[in-house]
Amino acid sequence: MKTILITGCSSGYGLETARYFLSKQWNVIATMRTPREGILPPSENLRVLSLEVTNEDSIAEAVKAAGPIDALVNNAGIGVVGAFEATPLSHIRKVFDTNTFGVMAMTQAFIPQMRKRRSGVIVNVT
Repeated sequence: MKTILITGCSSGYGLETARYFLSKQWNVIATMRTPREGILPPSENLRVLSLEVTNEDSIAEAVKAAGPIDALVNNAGIGVVGAFEATPLSHIRKVFDTNTFGVMAMTQAFIPQMRKRRSGVIVNVT
């Protein structure tokens, strides 16, 4: 049975991706900053993990807890609503840290195990 780890599963595409792969009988590791019970159907194939993609320690804990995976879906992200010129630079930095460096950090964290097994896929949702 294949195992997929999906970031940003508390809502939107991440949540629906987790539901889809559960329906296909995959082992699903659904990650989110603040895990919430009951948003995904109960399943023996489901694990919910806390993960903050901008935090190296959180990523390391998730890699250890997940074990070998067959697929990584980098879905966690922050959007910007409103006029760019009115958006505080601090928010833009937070968006870039999550949407760019978070994807890079997660990819770097899981590539070694995939390379070792010579198998795996990484999908980046933007």
